[in-house]
Amino acid sequence: MQILYYAFDIHNMLPKPDQMNQVIVLLNVYHGRRKPSEISKNMDITLQGVIYHLKNLRKSRYIDEENRITKEGFQFLYDQLSEMREFINENITDLDSVMVWEAIAGSRIEKGDDIFLRMNSGYLYAYHEGPGASGKAENDASEGDLVGVTQISGMIDVSIGVLDIVIIPDSLDETVISKLKGIIEDRKNSEIAAMGEGGFVAARKLGLNPSIEFGSLPASFEACVRGISVILLVSRRRFHYSLREIPELENRYNPVRAHIIDLT
Repeated sequence: MQILYYAFDIHNMLPKPDQMNQVIVLLNVYHGRRKPSEISKNMDITLQGVIYHLKNLRKSRYIDEENRITKEGFQFLYDQLSEMREFINENITDLDSVMVWEAIAGSRIEKGDDIFLRMNSGYLYAYHEGPGASGKAENDASEGDLVGVTQISGMIDVSIGVLDIVIIPDSLDETVISKLKGIIEDRKNSEIAAMGEGGFVAARKLGLNPSIEFGSLPASFEACVRGISVILLVSRRRFHYSLREIPELENRYNPVRAHIIDLT
């Protein structure tokens, strides 16, 4: 994966104010608020304003007569939110390019030096020579110290890690242990993460000390987007609690995708 920093012209991808209100009203409908009074209270706008937007949404066939979102309404909502996300992401990237980023000095660096950024073991390092994204050092730093970096441009190469989520049964018999050993042997360079007591017990039975123990699911995604592969051990019971969170994390840490291996 290559992370690109660049300057660009800001495009107006946000809906017009009136359309923005329609999107927010439709979001309320999508989340189960069908009464105009409920939506009015949640949005902190007048009841008349909500009724006006509901009328227009119904006219556009985005909601039905009972104020339920339609297929067309869902598509409209998805498209609008996608454009807003693109607008936000592009402008955050633009702001990031002028903000101070932090990196680890790969050698002695002086303030104002031209430096190059590369990932190393999951961390961003600054060097005097390329390849890598370039920037300016904001402070003096000895090797291994923290250096601030501004005016970043170019590409940072990141080899995205692989995330394997292994669902384990409550009873860890010899067959399960053997399968776990096979998975770990096939992925020798992966870090081990444990989610909850079940995952921790499984790791210890394998003679392993998990490098990620708490906040394991988001931490595993974070590690992968930094180039570190992870095997996350979790019980089926605990995994079910995380089903809703996984798609959100996949979206946030795109292009990391969770590979589910069910041993139960």
